[in-house]
Amino acid sequence: MSKQFCNRVVVTHEICCSYCVQAMCQNVIREPSITKEPAAALKNGFLRTDQEYLQIANRKNSEDGTTAVVVLTQGNEIFVAHTGDSRAVLVHRSGKVSVLTSDHKPNRPDERRRIQELGGSVVFWGVWRVEGILAVSRAIGDRMLKPFVVAEPEVKQFTRTEEDRYVVLASDGVWDTVSNDDAAQLVLKYEDPQTAAQRIMEEAYARGSMDNICAMVIDLREENNECATKDT
Repeated sequence: MSKQFCNRVVVTHEICCSYCVQAMCQNVIREPSITKEPAAALKNGFLRTDQEYLQIANRKNSEDGTTAVVVLTQGNEIFVAHTGDSRAVLVHRSGKVSVLTSDHKPNRPDERRRIQELGGSVVFWGVWRVEGILAVSRAIGDRMLKPFVVAEPEVKQFTRTEEDRYVVLASDGVWDTVSNDDAAQLVLKYEDPQTAAQRIMEEAYARGSMDNICAMVIDLREENNECATKDT
């Protein structure tokens, strides 16, 4: 079973986000390697989605883009792929959290080095930005910042234990104001994925988040493997 979450970078980026929501999981699942090499399927799915969207963006003369994070489960194995600064957090039964992704920011040493080796620049303008423009170093779309901003995801694999209960996926509009621990406590308090996702977003808004606020909560227990997505 695969779960997907895709968030808009800003409100004007609806075209890219809408396309990714429709295309990403299909592109991943259709990969021939999905059963035996899920990590490769995730990578190829991201790259295919980016290539397809860039064709649309070129026709429409659109410069928008989006970050994305995808969770795919096979038995007890959890595969997490992401590009950008949307984050995945694993919530354990005890309330402990494990961060499953590392934000793709331009000032992350390996990302800065990659961009500079390609001839690009990382400039501080309020926050660190690629070419002084974009505050993430990887994204789907953003055609005017290729090849510096890439869609290739980081893919990680984890083995699920009996202690693992939920995965929280959310955009930076959530994580800017809601800590990983606070999100975990909200999920454990409300348990229902739909309600928990809504409460996480409401909390981010109440704390003054000025960015797009999106969240998904996945229940890892087989008997209640549901997800919830919301966007404000």
